[in-house]
Amino acid sequence: MSRIIGQVTTNWDFNEAKNKAEAHLTAATKEDKGNVFILAPNDGTARAIADAFAADKDVTSYKITGQDAEKASIQYIIDGKQSMTVFKDVRTLVKDAIGMAKDLLDGKEPKTTGSYNNGKIDVKAKQTEVIVVTQENVKQALIDSGYYNASDFTGIK
Repeated sequence: MSRIIGQVTTNWDFNEAKNKAEAHLTAATKEDKGNVFILAPNDGTARAIADAFAADKDVTSYKITGQDAEKASIQYIIDGKQSMTVFKDVRTLVKDAIGMAKDLLDGKEPKTTGSYNNGKIDVKAKQTEVIVVTQENVKQALIDSGYYNASDFTGIK
């Protein structure tokens, strides 16, 4: 497992992600390419990797995920170059954070919905909704919600 994880570390650098994808494609045989599935750590690395895989004629199809719902990746999703992204609406994140801060300032216990273990203790947390955005729901999740304007993209259905 550590050998696999060690191969995919990109340090969140888009160029490094693309270079590693290209190196892996060069090392792979034609028979090993075909249909590919890629889990990228964020949208920028997803786009970089998608570009490398799209340029290889031996890759017959690929599915790639990202996260952060960056505008450029939303266009990639619309265009079929990226399969999905994870959207964490900052409007909701900010509202939740402000609510928790106000509770603390007012001497109240903030409302939490779960916890995370940091290796020493369970830290209470408020888990905010995340939305998986695909071609099928991109308009509803990001345009109809007012997060982005339809004019920011081409091909919105």
